[in-house]
Amino acid sequence: MIKSLELQSFKSFDSRISIPLSKGITAIVGPNGSGKSNIVDAFCFILGRTSAKSMRADRLTHLIHNGGKRKQPSPFLEVSVTLDNKERKLGIDADELTVTRRLTRNGTMTYKINEEKCTRSKLVDILSLSSLNPEGFNIILQGNITGFIDMDPEQRRQIIDEVSGISEYESKKEDAKKDLTKVEENIKEIVIMLSERKKRIQELADEKGGAEKYKTLKDELAKLEANLCYSKVKRQETECARINSELDGKNTVQQEVKKELDLIDREILKKEKELRDLNNKLIQEGGSEQLAIRSETDNLKSRIQIAESKINSKKAEISNIDSMMTRLQGILEEREDGDSKVSLLKENIKGVHGTVNSLYKVDEKYSSAIDAAIGNRGKFIVVEDEDIALECIQYLKNGQLGRATFLPINLIRGQKAEGSKEKGVLGLAINYIKFNDKHRKIFEYVVGETLLVETLEKVKPLLGKHRLVSLDGDLADKSGAITGGFRKRPAQKQGNEIDEMSEKRDSLLDEIEAIQMEMAELNKRLAESHKKESTFGMQFQELQTARNIIETEIEQFRGQKGEVSSKHDEVVRKVGDLRIVKAQEDQRLDDLNLNMKKYVQAEFNEIDIASSESQVDKFMKEITALEPVNMRAIEEYDLEVQGFKEFEGKFNTLQEERKAVLNFIDEIESKKKEVFFGVYNKVSEEFVNIFPKLSPNGEAKLILENEENPFEGGMLVESRPAGKKFQSLDLLSGGEKVLTALAFLFSLQRYRPAPIYILDEVDAALDQHNSMRFVDLLRENIGDGQMLLISHNPAVVKKVDRLFGVSMTGEGVTKLIGIDMAEYQGAVPQEAN
Repeated sequence: MIKSLELQSFKSFDSRISIPLSKGITAIVGPNGSGKSNIVDAFCFILGRTSAKSMRADRLTHLIHNGGKRKQPSPFLEVSVTLDNKERKLGIDADELTVTRRLTRNGTMTYKINEEKCTRSKLVDILSLSSLNPEGFNIILQGNITGFIDMDPEQRRQIIDEVSGISEYESKKEDAKKDLTKVEENIKEIVIMLSERKKRIQELADEKGGAEKYKTLKDELAKLEANLCYSKVKRQETECARINSELDGKNTVQQEVKKELDLIDREILKKEKELRDLNNKLIQEGGSEQLAIRSETDNLKSRIQIAESKINSKKAEISNIDSMMTRLQGILEEREDGDSKVSLLKENIKGVHGTVNSLYKVDEKYSSAIDAAIGNRGKFIVVEDEDIALECIQYLKNGQLGRATFLPINLIRGQKAEGSKEKGVLGLAINYIKFNDKHRKIFEYVVGETLLVETLEKVKPLLGKHRLVSLDGDLADKSGAITGGFRKRPAQKQGNEIDEMSEKRDSLLDEIEAIQMEMAELNKRLAESHKKESTFGMQFQELQTARNIIETEIEQFRGQKGEVSSKHDEVVRKVGDLRIVKAQEDQRLDDLNLNMKKYVQAEFNEIDIASSESQVDKFMKEITALEPVNMRAIEEYDLEVQGFKEFEGKFNTLQEERKAVLNFIDEIESKKKEVFFGVYNKVSEEFVNIFPKLSPNGEAKLILENEENPFEGGMLVESRPAGKKFQSLDLLSGGEKVLTALAFLFSLQRYRPAPIYILDEVDAALDQHNSMRFVDLLRENIGDGQMLLISHNPAVVKKVDRLFGVSMTGEGVTKLIGIDMAEYQGAVPQEAN
């Protein structure tokens, strides 16, 4: 219950006044313009209204007292209402609650509860616990009746909407519609994305097919090249084994010929001893002079034979040099062919750096080791990237210039071994090479895992654990394979050797010419010696004959020795040739084995080399025909399909969300109808009951234009005063319209009772009889509650419980006067406190 209303400087009230309120009807009377309705505006203000126009002002600060005609405008206004809280229904432990709202001229608004500041929302919440609503229908202001009469059907229906509180559902519905719009926009976006991804998937499907075919061909090519390399290794191993076997045979023949030479030398020594013995015998028999001549002759013959032997030996050596020069020249030409190939590539394709061998320098001391460590990879051609490599390969194909291995700088991933402190280890081989830093990855790939050691014997514990190369060029692989022996020298050294051999050949020819001149002189002296011998007698004929026989035998042995020596020299030459061939074939085998390391395959098969090389060319043509190929298409296709499925999932989720939102909207609409009809039916029932109390024997009813969906139509108000037929509110007379409107507004109050009702001159159009029925209905409506009534109607005022009068002074200030109802007739008014 409201115990009192206090206001200060509110509109036409300047000083603080207090209006005590109690149960029953309290009326405010006074002339027009005296400020009666300002009390109603004060109630609206304290209950929390924020619209200045609803309190008949242009702005809230216009509610502050303007000072009247003689005083200064007040700096603020303050309105308070005191509530009974003995039952502690308002959530605060106090018997009374005084709620205050204060407004200053600068627009500052202050709210208080029992003199403690609070927020507007808290103040409104406290008042709502007392069922006091600033916008409720328990307050009927001037013009509300006329406003209701002038409303169209939809506006009247909206009154039921407001009373039923379906605005909350409308808010939820609007939020749901926003959610629905957002979901549908997302669905549209997803549909567009799905369409784009589907199109992209179709594009990638074709690219994927080409990429998979390309990959299959590349895999088949790699497998074929691996087996081809394996077959070449096996063929080369067979060839090396054949050469080794042939070399072993030649070595055996060489040993046998050497034995034969040794046997002939022993026979010659034996015969020479016999000849010396015979010469001694001739000397003893007095042929000393002849013997001296004979000795000179023998000496000359021996020197001539030695010279002939030297000439034959040097000729054999020249033949051997010619053979070696021919082979070295072939190797040089082969290397020059490789260099010319690189030169052609450099001239025609930008991005070719050169062979690995051309990109480094090394001290002479370590050249054998580094040459062995690099091996066949020294022939590999270094290029900028894989595109350059493919362009070079195509150039070689087009020009039928053979095959080559390329190392793209951007793809090569070098490996670097950790060093070792083992005795005999000099360090990482790569540290002994000088090269441009941009080629570091190339040399890490070529020799990055190789350790340089003094000799393999000194580092036996490391064999099989590291790739090792010794200073003299012996190589031990991590696999356990050890390569050593003769090794081809670098091209520059081979060129130097050819020059040295050529010089040696010329020197040998000069020596042969000198020996031949010496032989000519010796033959001349031998002829003179024979001439001297013929002058001697025949006394030593028998001895001479025997001596001649021995000499003949010696000559025969020496002839045999010459033949065997020539045979020996030929065997030595062939052994040398075979060793060169063996070194070349071993190098080819090393190169093939090194190339085999590129292929990681569980099992290799021997295949026909010629047909396989043809098949390789076929694969290369097919691969080239497919290029360029988007190899990322396989992965991109899978990613796009995965993304498509994810978007499909999102699409399905959004469809479910849309369905859920639509269902929620339907539920809201259903609940809204349920709440609306609950209020409508109750208000309609009250309206039917109340109207006859205002218009005896009359009837009234509410009619929905669209009962299926009331929110798409309005609400009709019809009444039938006694003796008349039902008519729409718009067609009734003025008084009938007021009674019907009052009946409807009272129906709303019956539906939602309030502790206090405030009516501002709603009875102005009623005659005396209707006024009496109006007051009776007021009392019935309020029960034990309170009502504040602004009225000019004497018939109504006489039946209220408490009466206050207001008047306007000459200064423009409203005064409030309390009137004792017992002395109402003829009593002297007394000014209220």
